[in-house]
Amino acid sequence: MKTAYALALAGALLTLDVGAATQGWDGKVLYRYTDEHGVQVLDDQVPPRFVAKGYEVITPTGRLLQVVEPELTGKQLAEKQRREARMAADLQLLKRYNSLADIESARKRKLAIVQQDIAILSSNITSLNRQIESEESAAARTQRNGGTVSPELLERIENLRTEVGVVSERLSLREKEALAINSEFDQASSRYQEIAGK
Repeated sequence: MKTAYALALAGALLTLDVGAATQGWDGKVLYRYTDEHGVQVLDDQVPPRFVAKGYEVITPTGRLLQVVEPELTGKQLAEKQRREARMAADLQLLKRYNSLADIESARKRKLAIVQQDIAILSSNITSLNRQIESEESAAARTQRNGGTVSPELLERIENLRTEVGVVSERLSLREKEALAINSEFDQASSRYQEIAGK
């Protein structure tokens, strides 16, 4: 009976101790920061000039509640942003592709569309050049026969040349796009091998 009573009393005292420890903190906090002399200071606020260096939030009994990291400098911030962007890109890469074969398959699909456009545009340029040659031959025949080339024919030739220029510009853009796609997938393939450890 005495043993049971003693155990019950000890349990009650332990409960009181724990309760006292948690009830002892009234929500007030202190801030620990390092001043301009490198000395750690404990205060009820952090002067604005020291906030950027980071500080700790603690209870009056010394229990650490929070650590506020120092603000990053320009180079550190840029490096952190670069690392975060790289990690996000790596995550996207791993979500998008399951293997190098997937990357190559996606490259072929994307290039196929561009190459089809390149073939169509090249064909259009060939066709337009043939029309120009035909119209120029007609104009040359007229001149050889002593006639005057009609303004309509000259305008048609000029319009065809303008159209060749427009289509050539589009073709050049699509060829650059094909190079960019290859470069993009080369990088994706290389990075995938690095992060997948293959």
